[in-house]
Amino acid sequence: MALRLLVAVEAGAWSDRLLQAHEPKLADPRDRRLLHNLVMTSLRWQGALDRALGPAVHGAFDRLDPLVRAALRIGLCQLTPLQLPAPVAVSSTVDALRLEGGEKASGLVNAVLRRLVRDGLPALDPRATIPTWLLERWQLELGVERTGALLQRINQPPAACFVLRRGAVTRLQLLAEWTAEGIQAQASHRDPDAVKVTRGAAQSSPAFGRGDLIAMDEGAALVASLARPADSLPVADLAASPGGKALRLAHWTNAPLVALELVASRCATLARTLRERGPAGRCITLHADARRPPLQRGVFGTVLLDAPCSGTGTLRRRPERRWRVTLNQIQTAASQQAALLDGAADLVAPGGRLVYAVCSLEPEEGRLQIAGFVQRHPEFQLQDPAEFVVGNIEGLVCTGPLRIATRPDSEDHDGFVAAAMIRRR
Repeated sequence: MALRLLVAVEAGAWSDRLLQAHEPKLADPRDRRLLHNLVMTSLRWQGALDRALGPAVHGAFDRLDPLVRAALRIGLCQLTPLQLPAPVAVSSTVDALRLEGGEKASGLVNAVLRRLVRDGLPALDPRATIPTWLLERWQLELGVERTGALLQRINQPPAACFVLRRGAVTRLQLLAEWTAEGIQAQASHRDPDAVKVTRGAAQSSPAFGRGDLIAMDEGAALVASLARPADSLPVADLAASPGGKALRLAHWTNAPLVALELVASRCATLARTLRERGPAGRCITLHADARRPPLQRGVFGTVLLDAPCSGTGTLRRRPERRWRVTLNQIQTAASQQAALLDGAADLVAPGGRLVYAVCSLEPEEGRLQIAGFVQRHPEFQLQDPAEFVVGNIEGLVCTGPLRIATRPDSEDHDGFVAAAMIRRR
């Protein structure tokens, strides 16, 4: 199954969606964990695996059949990052390849993997796990040392993080409930409603089934907290799918919440999420373009724009994205974000707040985007995030412009940039 999923990802599919569809087919939770680790670790280390495998197949690696490439990657992945015993790693890979119809190539894969074991396993270079242009870009922006730390972290699995829905069990009650169920978790030191799971399947727990939990990274939880409504005016979430932040905002206020989503299929999922888990009768979902939002101007007390972006802050969770993002896409995203911000500005009531966020590490989408907006819109003023966030943001507030910035290399959360701007007139 892992081989099939890796081939599908190379053809353009997304690993998280594939795993969500295939993990439930495995009855044993150990098999589900193994499938997840095989696929995600192979994808995180793919560039380094390919660099190490190239000489072993005499430079012909790129010309191999995708199934054979997947087998070699998954075999070396088991031998190196996962550090499984060599006989197990080699034989399981070769057997899987044969079962998938790769009988003719099984001898090649067996020989290559055994030769690597015999001659000494190669040390994988973390710098090879992202494209060269992105590596050079990060080194210029962050420096060599911080880039190295970032690479180490994005090639490790993230902890599962959940935010408690307001009105559900308390965090202490949840942790006690999970302990009794064999789920190991700890309270987030950043958010008073967040928990991080260190072992166990929290999404199979009764608490998740009751709708008490929202799956959300700590960085994303801080973004939602920054947009916590402070008045009784309506709330707008302009790029709301999949709905975690919208749910959190809806449970923080008694005012109506309008959630926009441009992609029809995602809008349908968003509407179902808010209908099933949001407060009854207060959430409206619209299939609309937030650059031209079909909403009344100047009436919203809180407007959240968690804008579509390059996603370079979430490369732990979608590792294949690192090979799909391009410099042109970053520039295109930045242009779209500016248009979305301009569309959002008109919706905010005097004294209301516009919160902008991206899960990107790129300056064009983060600090430069925020600076450009306040220059174009002098009616907005940046505010100290500490005035709004419920939780601990020590060490996360940056200036020039004023904003929150989280990165995987500093803590175990995704990379977000977010700013709160008050409309003065």
